[in-house]
Amino acid sequence: MNDLFEGPAVSDQPEDERQLSRAEKRALREARRRAAKRRRRALVAVVVALAVLGVGGYLAWNRGADFFGGLSLGGSEAAQDFPGPGTGEVRVTVAQGATGTAIGQELVEANVVASVPAFISAFNANPSSGSIQPGTYTLREEMSSARAVEFLLDTGNRTDFLVDQRPGTTVEDTIARIVSVTGVSEEDLRAAMVDVAATGLPAEAQVFPADDLRNYEGWLATKQYQFSDEATPTEMIAEMVAGTVTMLDELGVPVEDRQRVLTEASIIQREAGNLDAEQQALVAGVIDGRLEDGMRLQMDSTVHYMFGTSPDASTTADQRATESPYNTYLNSTLPPTAIAAPSRTAIEAVLNAPETPYRYFVTVNPDTGETKFAETNDEHNVNRREYQAWLDARG
Repeated sequence: MNDLFEGPAVSDQPEDERQLSRAEKRALREARRRAAKRRRRALVAVVVALAVLGVGGYLAWNRGADFFGGLSLGGSEAAQDFPGPGTGEVRVTVAQGATGTAIGQELVEANVVASVPAFISAFNANPSSGSIQPGTYTLREEMSSARAVEFLLDTGNRTDFLVDQRPGTTVEDTIARIVSVTGVSEEDLRAAMVDVAATGLPAEAQVFPADDLRNYEGWLATKQYQFSDEATPTEMIAEMVAGTVTMLDELGVPVEDRQRVLTEASIIQREAGNLDAEQQALVAGVIDGRLEDGMRLQMDSTVHYMFGTSPDASTTADQRATESPYNTYLNSTLPPTAIAAPSRTAIEAVLNAPETPYRYFVTVNPDTGETKFAETNDEHNVNRREYQAWLDARG
């Protein structure tokens, strides 16, 4: 930097050049040339450095403004909160998986709380806020944020109904559950289900006359439903049927195969619903093999369905001798409908069933889910004795 700000290293005011020799003059000119070159390089470096600093400072200022502009520094927005307790009534829906911020935004739009920051502060301050469940709630307008959080934690403020449709549930189970949770009358619900056009029950499911609700077996999708207090029985059942249709389409099940797939999957659900996906698929392979060989399935779950009894692995001789299209001890075909609501895993098991030499299976230890497969009836009887020993050990 001396070349630029303190003058050249070689003085440009030397002694009288006339006294110098030609060689000395050439050396002096070369020294001056090098000094000038150094000055130019230094000047360029300084200009570039200043330019970089200028651009960097500009970007830092703008980005810093953006960054700090997004922070709440205790300004007026963070302080905006209604004093409460609020007036009137307003309904707000908390979506599945909604964050505190998302809930706050919904509440601000409904004029329940004054600002999102105030709600987030109250949300974070309440140790139970993580327990807020999705659903529709009745709150008040212009509530304090802390009070709004308390209202959301009080299930008494919910105006919707949660109906759990679990795998293995029969139509009668579902009817009882909807009536119990929502308060709709059983008569109205059954009447709505008879109108298959309104509920969207596909034609391939309509095996029996419309007033026989066994047509719905397997078609009421398994999930937890959130029904508003204004939902009609028809709307509830239609949503459940639509869920199954959507799933079958997602899995690429042809229309002509839907009923068969759901029926076989329902047997797997009741016989082996506690097994993993691979073993459920193997059970499907056993069922397919028996059907192909013209063997009767002899599944106790179908007999239990006939009598509405517990789906364990045993039935009585009288039960197994009872005439019914659902009795797989007497018939060598699948039942006319499903016997319960299958899970997606059970449905996928049917679609992914492997070819297998096994024609028998039994869960020998229901506590652990240990299931044994056999190719012959003799092998199967050995496994059945193991299951009987498990039963005997429990009195």
